Amino acid sequence: MSKSVPDHLNPTALGPNRGDPWRRNAAACNSSERDRHDGGSDTIEAASEAQTVEWVAAAKGGHEVRTRRRGVMVKVVTLVVMAFSWPADSSATDRLFAADEILDLTFSGPLTRLSRDPAPGAEYTGSIELGNGQMIPVTFSKFGISRLSACRVPCLKINVDQDLARGTPFEGHGTLRLVTPCFFGSRYDSFILLEYLAYKSYEVIAEPALRVRLVSCRFRDVERPASEEIGLSFFLEDIAEAASRCGKQWLDIPSQSIGDLDPTQVTVLSLFQLMVGNTDWSVLSCHPGERCCHNVAVLGAEGDRFNTLLPFDFDYAGLVDAPYALPDEQLKIRRVTQRLYRGFCVHNDRLPAAIVLFNEKRPALEMLFRNDELPDPKARQRAMKYITSFYDTINDRRKVKSRILGDCR
Repeated sequence: MSKSVPDHLNPTALGPNRGDPWRRNAAACNSSERDRHDGGSDTIEAASEAQTVEWVAAAKGGHEVRTRRRGVMVKVVTLVVMAFSWPADSSATDRLFAADEILDLTFSGPLTRLSRDPAPGAEYTGSIELGNGQMIPVTFSKFGISRLSACRVPCLKINVDQDLARGTPFEGHGTLRLVTPCFFGSRYDSFILLEYLAYKSYEVIAEPALRVRLVSCRFRDVERPASEEIGLSFFLEDIAEAASRCGKQWLDIPSQSIGDLDPTQVTVLSLFQLMVGNTDWSVLSCHPGERCCHNVAVLGAEGDRFNTLLPFDFDYAGLVDAPYALPDEQLKIRRVTQRLYRGFCVHNDRLPAAIVLFNEKRPALEMLFRNDELPDPKARQRAMKYITSFYDTINDRRKVKSRILGDCR
């Protein structure tokens, strides 16, 4: 979870907005072909105030846009519905991610030795014990960058023997990541809950999305039996498995250009990152030696016109407001709770439809945060206020102009 590296953009690095006006693409998770709009011009100027008024009116009024360009806007809104209302995938019977109730389990292994091991890839043996007493042997290692240096409890990459996982929630998942609390205690459980809700929020807004499952986990150090601790955690779907679920591969590339991106998807992703207050991401680059991109996985398949983006790692988001989270020094914000739009100006024509989409999804988001089956109602209430302030921005023409159009790259 390394910190964001600013995209070193210049006019030649941006690349053209390539493609035919309309195209067919079989890029959805387990879905058939669907139409997508590719845009048209190489560059698009920032919208005028009059255009901003049209956009906010469109966002508040649903699909109807009372302007001379109504026909064009209807096409754009239809695009969002088609591109981001993907059919349910065939994993509906998945016992781990199809359910929402909190999973109770015990994770056992040499946890203290793992935490102190300077080699992040060192693998250890342990076990997962389910609530019914069933024991599943696993191997595990730690992962993450910022949390490894800032936290007592490392996040775990877990490999599950599928022959031994039959009939359990882990059947079909050879590799999983367990995102753990930085330290034990109710305060750090809140941060885990809020990051979990960030993942669930993106699942509401767009597909594909990494799936998560909340866990009440008892951590048992087999070499220190008296050190048992309980902490809220969540399982995170493995990126390679998510790519396979979508009929794609996780691309191992060092970087990509704007021309590789679906303008609609990257605009929705950028607006989502604004909603949760996250600036710790890039869709173009990553640190040397890492797989592109920074906190955004890039998926692709033969014949795809655009790469598909899959965001992850929201612990530096303002919605979570983790104590170790600090914004990049090169950004014009001092706290992670301050929002900064990092979308591309060249895609500003996609913002009206994206705003419509977010307004349509607002009731589902509110239900997610107000779900009383989840713990910590105070943390969820604070988070809901943070989300509400985002909606205040996207539905105010002056704020759209200054905080979104004015900050695009």
